[in-house]
Amino acid sequence: MSSNPTHKNLSDTRGNSLGIGFFKVCMCLFGLRFCCFFVWFVAFFYAIFDRKAFQAARPYLQSRFPEASYLNLRWHFYRMIVSQGQAIVMAYWLRTGHQLPLQDVNPQYREAMLQQAKHGFIMLMSHVGCWLATIPRMEAFDKRVNLLIQDNINVALSKLMQGKSYRIISNQNPFGGLLDAAEALENHEVLCLMGDRLPDDVPTNLTLSLCGRTLRIPEAPWHLAARCHVPIFIVFTIMRSNAIDYIYMPPFTIDYNLPRKPKPDFFTPYIQIYEKALQNIASDYPYQIFHYEIANN
Repeated sequence: MSSNPTHKNLSDTRGNSLGIGFFKVCMCLFGLRFCCFFVWFVAFFYAIFDRKAFQAARPYLQSRFPEASYLNLRWHFYRMIVSQGQAIVMAYWLRTGHQLPLQDVNPQYREAMLQQAKHGFIMLMSHVGCWLATIPRMEAFDKRVNLLIQDNINVALSKLMQGKSYRIISNQNPFGGLLDAAEALENHEVLCLMGDRLPDDVPTNLTLSLCGRTLRIPEAPWHLAARCHVPIFIVFTIMRSNAIDYIYMPPFTIDYNLPRKPKPDFFTPYIQIYEKALQNIASDYPYQIFHYEIANN
């Protein structure tokens, strides 16, 4: 992994070691429920004073709540920040060996994933709910799991991603980490990618529509699935009052056997499967989609 990533995220300056350390102590002393409740107070500070975060979240919130006034958008932003803070707390709780009530929605598709893990597949994740909680769940695969992700220069938050059951492939590696990702799939391993947000400065010809807004999305999941002939499984992790639902979608494959690179419109019907699933999440759990757009200076 690159030790000096150049791409910046909104999280690079939020969630410092002091604040995370405070929550760790509170978790040891008072437990998960207290910490999730206390997030409401911490998030209030961000909702009032973090103008940059509000402006970054505003495009998604305005598309999801088109009739909302400015004050209502602030309220929606507050709810969104609370959900994101609770997601981080719950992910750390699981990462440290604690338990939470976990429920599989559409468990037949999870069983299909476990069977397919013997041959390798792409798990398409999203910045939805407690998506970090997917990582401990991967231990059930009994297979090496690879995460192709963007480096995060916020060391305190990056530590929450550390674990022994998987390998991180940085998109700062040569060719954006795609060669390492393809090799993992060819070795019948599991590859996890985020499908709903594009890393900074990464070109793409693929888009999807969410709440009437067009989003540029990564090409890697779709090209890797077509090249390596592996299925795609879409997974969402939804928080429910100190519990987590894992929502599994039906797997699908991308049939492509030509030697040349597929044109962008070839992927349209497959992307629409993901688009519809993500839209349903936005409709049912609007505060559990964490989409931010940082304006270029």
